[in-house]
Order: sequence, then C-alpha cells, then structure tokens
Amino acid sequence: MTQGPVAFCDLDDSLFQTRPKCPEDEVEGLRLMSRLDDGSPSGYATVRQQAFLAWLRAGQIVPVTARGRSVLARVDIEQAPAICANGGCIIDADGAIDRAWHDRLVDEGRQATPVGEVHAEFTGGLSADYRHWIVSEDGLDLYVVIKSNSGDAAALAALGARLGAALPPGWRMHANSNNLALLPGWLNKRHAVAYLIDRVRAENPGVPLIGVGDSLSDAGFMDLCDFAVTPTNSQLWSAATHGNVWLA
Repeated sequence: MTQGPVAFCDLDDSLFQTRPKCPEDEVEGLRLMSRLDDGSPSGYATVRQQAFLAWLRAGQIVPVTARGRSVLARVDIEQAPAICANGGCIIDADGAIDRAWHDRLVDEGRQATPVGEVHAEFTGGLSADYRHWIVSEDGLDLYVVIKSNSGDAAALAALGARLGAALPPGWRMHANSNNLALLPGWLNKRHAVAYLIDRVRAENPGVPLIGVGDSLSDAGFMDLCDFAVTPTNSQLWSAATHGNVWLA
C-alpha cells in the first residue's frame, strides 16, 4: 500500500524566512509562521511557499530543524513527529521524546569531546560583537551556536574559518548567513532522518520520501530521500549550480 509522500523538511529559509529575506515582489499575502521568545513575529511564508506547504500536506510533513523543541513550538507547522536540534532530539508521533534515540546520543556523546569544553574554548575570547550558547535537549548538550549581534555575515564567516581549522577530531562546522554552528560528529540530521526512514519503510515500503532543505548541511538527509527540493535562492542550490554552463 502506498500513500501521499513523507516530506522531511528543514524549516528556516526553506519553508519560510524573516521579513527582510522575503522577495519584494512577494510581500503581498505573507503568512506569519514563527515567533520569537517574546512573541514578536520572526518568520513569514510567501503565497508560493504557502501553496508548497499545502501540496506537501497531501502527505505528511516531518520537520527536520536546528530549532530546539521549545523553539519549534513557536512555529505554525506540524509538531510531531519531528526532528529537532540538528538531530539531537526526535519527537514521536504522540509528542513524546524518543527515549531510545536520546539514550543512543547520550552514549555516543560520552565517547567524544564534551560540548561544554568546546564552547568554553572556542567562545571564551570572543568580543561582545558576538553572542553564543549551547543547544541542549533533555539534559544533553548538543552543539554550539555563534551569531553576530550586528548580523555581519561576512565577519561571522571569517570567524568560522579561523575556528573551523582548530575543531577537535570529528567535529564539523556549519555556516549559513548569520548562523555558525559547531557540531560533534555524533550529531547529524542525516542520522536522525535515517532512523525515522527505517520506521517509515518498515510500515510502508512504497511510500515516496521527499527531502526539503536550503543549506549544505541539509544535503546529508535529503540524499536519503527519493526526491530532493531546495529553493533556487539557497546556499545548496548555489553550490549545486556553481559553474554550470547551462545557466548562461
């Protein structure tokens, strides 16, 4: 038996974005999609993105996001099942944390450089131009986030280039716009999506899987799906089409 597709979807800059990132020719009919902790608006979907969401909902949407659980809760989208914190937390269909997945990450984290140590070492000398924190879920430290207070993406990218060369073995860095993340090797959207795909395939081998994302890091889980979708103004599309003579 087959059914509508299961779409594993990155959220920010894939299905919605901040108001300044919305194309000026698509500002009519914007739909509020997310809010900040203080309740102020933060993300909007264009009319075309809203139509894309409606199309995906012919099947099932599974968010795959860097947002933690509490931040995902401020997004007007399906909440369960979901993958949060770059794969650091899986929410089951009933809204509960997948304990088997959590325990697996706890075990893997014990064998690696502690996230807290990396945070202290790599942010201790940063100026007040940057804010930074550790993303944690259910008592487990997952990864480090660094942002520019002024939104200076170029300066943040330069900082990332310096930090990336000194990361502990197995650690990776993800940079996209005003977001710099330092992630241990055991934390990966790809691993979490693979875990859920095994369940989906066991229940319904014929269901089509769609991966939706905008950044280079999203390619890791999109690659596991039958089809991949990325916005044409995204980091991922830019990398995929760089030097393509057919775009001339």
